[in-house]
Amino acid sequence: MKKIFLALCTIFCTTLIAISIYTMKNIPSQPITNTTEMSYVVKEYGGKIAVFNQGEDSPLAVYEVYVHLLPENDIELLRKGISVDDDYALQKTLEDFGL
Repeated sequence: MKKIFLALCTIFCTTLIAISIYTMKNIPSQPITNTTEMSYVVKEYGGKIAVFNQGEDSPLAVYEVYVHLLPENDIELLRKGISVDDDYALQKTLEDFGL
């Protein structure tokens, strides 16, 4: 009985390993990119930090961070507008401002 159980476990594990290897070999080597990603602009809006779609006048989001409390370099950047290309860069930029 013990030998049969051991043999079944071995067959089961071997099958799982074979399936895993087959699955990993069939994963595409190129990452899938989202072609619908938006470009954003982070800038001052009403004295606060806001995120806009590139080329739009109304903000997507306005954050309760008052620009006048930031360092002068950051204030100047926000007045000009900080362009970011994708969601990841947007998140990193917002994290730089403590959001």
